[in-house]
Amino acid sequence: MFSERLRVLELRHAETEPPGAYSPALDDLADVTTVRVWREPLPGDLGDVDAIVVMGGAMGVGDAGSLPWLAKEIDFLREAHERGVPIWGVCLGAQLLAAALGARVTRAETPELGVHRVVLTEEGRRDPVWSATPGHEFSTVQWHFDTFALPPGAVLLGSSHECPHQIYRLGASYGVQFHIEAGESSVREWLSGPDSYAAVAAAIGDDATAAFADAAGEAEARAGALADAVMRRWLTGIRRRG
Repeated sequence: MFSERLRVLELRHAETEPPGAYSPALDDLADVTTVRVWREPLPGDLGDVDAIVVMGGAMGVGDAGSLPWLAKEIDFLREAHERGVPIWGVCLGAQLLAAALGARVTRAETPELGVHRVVLTEEGRRDPVWSATPGHEFSTVQWHFDTFALPPGAVLLGSSHECPHQIYRLGASYGVQFHIEAGESSVREWLSGPDSYAAVAAAIGDDATAAFADAAGEAEARAGALADAVMRRWLTGIRRRG
């Protein structure tokens, strides 16, 4: 039986990609331990972990050969899922979770960068977490060059025009390809590096890149409210299951 406050492990891949708008729900309902996986060891014991939140990062599953900690993280997530620990994966986190669950992660035909619309599937509209979405669709920050196949047995809950696999659920674990937790300030920070800006501009053009942060700001209020709502529903559901 879980205590009133859940014990949540946050796996972070960059200081610039914290939980953001997920944080109020996490702070209210959980005691969060953050592991910076590029420099800190993963826990050796999952007995003290009720749930795991896996954040984004600039690296990808294909970088596991040059970043050995990524391969260890995938193995860790596989073990956690097999032991029934619910996982919430965000962008890179969704891709790492997909790989851990046996799905292929590949380069996307077209990188998805900017603010794009995600529409819930029929399953998503009935989902206990994502049914909180007003109007069953929303605009959100997207920043990814990779995509993933659905893990075996997973249910597709949301899609976009550019990349159809946006939200999936397997058991109590969710993969979320987009960044409803990020707003204008996050996008400006991500674009502040010349290499990052150049990579985005090469994919979507200078004009769209220059407008990216402003568009994130316009979507921020609704996306942030949705981030809070779905995280609260997920954590509350985990506590009830306990």
